[in-house]
Amino acid sequence: MTSPALLPAAALDGTVLRHWNKGARRDLTGRAFWSCVTQLADWLEARTPPDAFVLVIGHSRPEMMAMFLAIAASGRLGAFFPPSSPIQDEQHYFEQQRHALSAINPTVICAMEHAVAETVRLIDPTLAERVLEVPDVAIVPEIGEPRALAAFRTRLASNEPLFVQHSSGTTGIKKAVAISGRMLTAQFAAYWPLVRAEAGEERLRIATWLPLYHDMGLIASFLLPILGGDCISIVDPFEWISDPGAFFRLVEADDCNVCWMPNFAFRHFVRLQRTLKPVRLDSVRLWVDCSEPCRWLDARAFEAAFVDWGVRPRSVLGCYAMAETVFAVSQCPGDERRALSVPPIVPPGTPIIFTEARVLHDDGEVTPLPGHKAVLSSGRVVPGLQVSTWHDEVCLPEGSYGEIGITGDCLFPGYRGRDAADSNIGSDGVFRTGDLGVVLDGHVYIFGRLKEIIIVNGKNIFAGDVEAALGQVVGLRKGRIVVFGVESDMTGSEELIVVAEQDPASSASMTETRSAVSRLVSESFLVKPRDVRIVEDRWLIKSTSGKISRDENRRRYLDQFRSPQA
Repeated sequence: MTSPALLPAAALDGTVLRHWNKGARRDLTGRAFWSCVTQLADWLEARTPPDAFVLVIGHSRPEMMAMFLAIAASGRLGAFFPPSSPIQDEQHYFEQQRHALSAINPTVICAMEHAVAETVRLIDPTLAERVLEVPDVAIVPEIGEPRALAAFRTRLASNEPLFVQHSSGTTGIKKAVAISGRMLTAQFAAYWPLVRAEAGEERLRIATWLPLYHDMGLIASFLLPILGGDCISIVDPFEWISDPGAFFRLVEADDCNVCWMPNFAFRHFVRLQRTLKPVRLDSVRLWVDCSEPCRWLDARAFEAAFVDWGVRPRSVLGCYAMAETVFAVSQCPGDERRALSVPPIVPPGTPIIFTEARVLHDDGEVTPLPGHKAVLSSGRVVPGLQVSTWHDEVCLPEGSYGEIGITGDCLFPGYRGRDAADSNIGSDGVFRTGDLGVVLDGHVYIFGRLKEIIIVNGKNIFAGDVEAALGQVVGLRKGRIVVFGVESDMTGSEELIVVAEQDPASSASMTETRSAVSRLVSESFLVKPRDVRIVEDRWLIKSTSGKISRDENRRRYLDQFRSPQA
């Protein structure tokens, strides 16, 4: 499989961006887009030192994408940062973002809109002098190769950091992954041929509503298509939230052939199907299910719900990706789609081949075993990376369930400002991801997170953060609180569960305590707990080290409160 051309000159005069806003579309050629990058790079160079760390905040549109590349072309280091959401609690957003901005400590903050600039100044008045409002630029295409494009090519050949990805979530944004030009090009060379082969076309037409500060939106739906000279059709994520049908209309109008979405979005579209106006979706050859454990039933439900709209059979395929490897770790080929049917909880270290697990294929009517879950294959590992599973510092044989470990070409050296050991990279160079899964017959299956992170509709919630916050709730016994995730058949994502022991010295009623827990989690983390259980003294299980065991308590909760006999 040959590597695709990098930043092909032929793409300069073709359309590379189609921006949709409330039903209206604006097209930009490669030359016009890169000329915008040149002008913004000149503007930035005049206002920032050469070693500046620049955050970009705004709504998804070509100018914001151009600003990001202008930072790289000018030799600065850049990162996207999430704007405020109309559905977020303003006070919580301010507190969360003030903490994150303090941790990131940018040299300047480039606001793409005046309202965004004003919001940032309100979040933290001490940063007001660092806020730059990005001006509108008149796009005047340059003759020959745009200067910014030539400068960007040079940066791609360097091992120096090109930009930074911040992990999403409540406090995870402190974990910054610096991506070099060579890491990005290595990911492009390894992953993009697989995508093009699956789509069956040399020039891709990407459809996206994903936020640009998310690795799926930043890498797969923006930077890799730009490197390949492909075409991106984009709508702002807030518009998608308010009008999900706008995304499908975009797909139909622009004849898009590839789309990445988190697993919850497939389930979300299935629930909305009857409320949406039918459009033709037969142009899409590849719907990539990514970001969360990929569910077999959700993939098949999406294809079944939209079969009359033209969604192709076996077109929803799993992918395993993360910022720490730039993006893709594995991708499933369409002719090898399969799933693994496994019990709800499998102890790490279990040889999958000796459990009741079975592989499900698309040929014929197949269903998971009773009480089992079916995890969609995330496919085969991309060239240049290696995946293994681990338990108790021991590398397990293929077919054994454990923590996913990764080595390879585009693996990060460690989080920005942290050494390798503090970034879960061992002396052997293996990055221990915290994801639980198995490699079976060459396919990667991801079951969920090992410890801390609960993924609720694409939002990463750190269980330790929630437990710490709940320590202030009157009526709960401090240090005897556990938070974990349980997969939901209704949402296609995880549900957040709280189990806590009641403080015998408190006069608060169980009802009052439960309400206080639910209110604090909802206000502080913008996620409503699916279940809050106040249990008796000594109910929670501790590990041999004296810590509350999240896995053991999840198992006990499922047995007592979710089993058919409960």
